[in-house]
Amino acid sequence: MSSSTTIQPPTLAGAAPLLPSRGQANYALGVLLLAYVFSIMDRQILTLLVGPIQQSLHVNDAWMGMLHGFTFAAFYSVVGLPIARLIDRGNRRLIITAGIALWCLATAAGGLATEFWHLLVARIGVAVGEAVLLPGAVSLISDLFVPEKRGRALGVFGAAGPVGAGIGLLATGLVLGYFSAHPLTLPYLGTLAPWQTTLMSIGLPGLVVLLLMVGVPEPRLNRAGRIAPTAAPLSVPLAEVLAFLRGNRRTFVSIVIGAGFYYAAVYGSSAWVPSYLVRHFGWTYAQAGLAMGLMMFICAPLGVLAASWLGEYWRRRGVAGGNLRVAIIASVALPLCATPLLLAPSAELALPFLALTAFVWTCLFGVGAALVVEIAPTPMRGQFIALYTGVINLLGAGIGPVAVGVITDYLLVDPSAIRYSILIVVLVACTLAGTLLLGARHSFRNTALQARQWQPATAVTTATSTPREHS
Repeated sequence: MSSSTTIQPPTLAGAAPLLPSRGQANYALGVLLLAYVFSIMDRQILTLLVGPIQQSLHVNDAWMGMLHGFTFAAFYSVVGLPIARLIDRGNRRLIITAGIALWCLATAAGGLATEFWHLLVARIGVAVGEAVLLPGAVSLISDLFVPEKRGRALGVFGAAGPVGAGIGLLATGLVLGYFSAHPLTLPYLGTLAPWQTTLMSIGLPGLVVLLLMVGVPEPRLNRAGRIAPTAAPLSVPLAEVLAFLRGNRRTFVSIVIGAGFYYAAVYGSSAWVPSYLVRHFGWTYAQAGLAMGLMMFICAPLGVLAASWLGEYWRRRGVAGGNLRVAIIASVALPLCATPLLLAPSAELALPFLALTAFVWTCLFGVGAALVVEIAPTPMRGQFIALYTGVINLLGAGIGPVAVGVITDYLLVDPSAIRYSILIVVLVACTLAGTLLLGARHSFRNTALQARQWQPATAVTTATSTPREHS
């Protein structure tokens, strides 16, 4: 994400904590970026393990879509708000450390699964652990850097998402290929299936980040190692948040739900494209992982940066809703790239369109969050960001992969027709996304103006202190 299209945390009230040195801040940014890479790796790992898990645990595409999508998204969304409240008030370094430990161990524990429900419980643990990182890291980075450098720091952090996806797919493909040729036998556990060993091999290395987190500063702590009372956040009554939402419901519904449908197309296609390559072209999952990994590592970050640059380019030239315009273009471009990818007669013709599709998949990584920041008053941004991420997880990761599996199993009734299932989901979801986003054009400017001019009627701070500079 670019410096102009990153998630901004809610403004805090109180005296600003002393900033750490530049070296400490950069170290913290590097550690949190590494944690984000491992987070996305552990989240994406099932993409290449669909076939092996199905053969071992005897589950169909619909149940795999439920495991890969809805289960993760539902728990990620449900625990997001209470975790965000902890992050707003507590020691973020410790909370993030706990989340890292949970998702790494839960990923590795999935390698011990012998029944489908074992793996289901493990993935719930991954979802709960990963729900900590994004709000915690954004909040912490915002306190570690001065306002002039904050956007760039958050942009560097956000770009780790597609990089992590690419590395994860590459690593998963290589590890799966190795253990397919060299099965691992452990005491008491016997010979493990390649997918089991892959989950352990990808999950456990992330625990190294726990050691690195020790050196990450927490600006909220005073010299006694306790949370300073001046770190208390501005408290806006829920009634005021709901009133602003009701008064601007057309804008929020159009953007949030529209982005959710766009992500349904993204997650639905990206989760199943490796299976399409395997089933239609006879590739191995290791080969599919290599191709997908390279595309995600190279093309996907370029998509984030290009979309963010274009939105900022239009904004600098006074185009109202420049980021909204980018989102609309992306909802049109994705079907145009995915259709030839899914209907290609050969793998050689499919790969160039896979590169273009990967480029478009990530266009809303920065632009989507920037849209919410533009239309939310500063003290409410955290809550509206939570609403946005919850919806895109439920509609995107929750429904997209499941819809593809259900269409394959119960509508087309043919596993080899997976490409048509993916195409149906992409076309329908992007049509809904584009229609909703277009509907926000007329109300967007008014909502953004209200957000900039909003003043709290009854907001109070949880501790008496001098107001902190809004940034």
